[in-house]
Amino acid sequence: MNENNPTKARMSERARPLILVVDDEPKNVQLLTDLLESRNYAVCSAADGEQGLALARDRLPDVVLLDVMMPGLNGVEVCRRLKDERKTEMIPVLLVTALNAREDRLAGINAGANDFITKPIDLGDLVLRVRNAAATKKLHDQVGSQLRQLQELESARDTLTHMIVHDLRSPLTGLQGYLDLIGIVANGNAEVVEYASEAQLIAGRLTEMVSQVLDVSRLEAGQMPVSLRETDLVALLPAAVASLGPPPGEISVAYDLPEPPVRLMCDPDLISRVMVNLVGNAYKFTPTGGQVRVGLAAEDDRVRLTVTDNGPGIPAEFRGLIFQKFGQAPLGRSAGVRSSGLGLAFCKLAVEAHRGKIGIEGAEHGGARFWVELFHPVAQG
Repeated sequence: MNENNPTKARMSERARPLILVVDDEPKNVQLLTDLLESRNYAVCSAADGEQGLALARDRLPDVVLLDVMMPGLNGVEVCRRLKDERKTEMIPVLLVTALNAREDRLAGINAGANDFITKPIDLGDLVLRVRNAAATKKLHDQVGSQLRQLQELESARDTLTHMIVHDLRSPLTGLQGYLDLIGIVANGNAEVVEYASEAQLIAGRLTEMVSQVLDVSRLEAGQMPVSLRETDLVALLPAAVASLGPPPGEISVAYDLPEPPVRLMCDPDLISRVMVNLVGNAYKFTPTGGQVRVGLAAEDDRVRLTVTDNGPGIPAEFRGLIFQKFGQAPLGRSAGVRSSGLGLAFCKLAVEAHRGKIGIEGAEHGGARFWVELFHPVAQG
């Protein structure tokens, strides 16, 4: 049996659903076995709770028919233990009981029982309940198998992307070096210098995309160190925005910053890059002559950073998508805005590495407002 995936291996070993009958009465076991086998179920049985637990862990049945009143480990406790173990928690458990009191049923529900069969057993009712429970388990196994396949495909895609992108870094560095040399040896040829400069910009964007892919992969794997140190956000934010250079299209930048320093234990490099990504994203969607506002507000246990634009905004149904890897809202694609779909994914991972939160909301007069919340600022004084 495949120990890494016992459910998949178990399903491949048998075609018929397997029912585990746990009952200390041999006549009951025989009756249920004959009935279920005549309906094309495979059956295994245990005479007490301990044996039932061991069989359930070893055979991973599709349904457990579990008598409540047994000596030693009773059915409710067996059910609780099955539901407490990851290996067996999704197996449907049908408690077979003569107890009709409300508190007894509540005890079974609290233990995780999926259904009840009342003694004396109505055989037709039992067959229907077993059939439904087995069908539910089959659907769960199918969904689990599909999920594992998707996870394997995503892992393979991420590994391939990482390998390709990592190998691109060296030739891009060499390309930028040669473009520098072209500008130097152009002998005053303005046209050549212009083309070389444009090529440098394109190579720079490619290098940035490569870095984003690698950084997102490192953050996802928890391999990017977060170097916390006391940082004044009032000084950090304008410096981060200034690193983008002059805003395009006569866009203005306004700041809503408090007067005193706002000190926070954070990684200033990562937080600067988060702000660069958010403000750079706002530039892309802000119309000519528009405005981007950068805000900072401090409360007792948190600070809130905001970047607001007066562009077209992002519909609510796409606000979760844009923080996913390679995710873009349809508006950005239709508007021809260049984006790798990684900048906001990086922001989310970097903020979460600080145990903070990030999100987006509509601005008061149109546009979008991105916000970041970071917790536990350094006490001022």
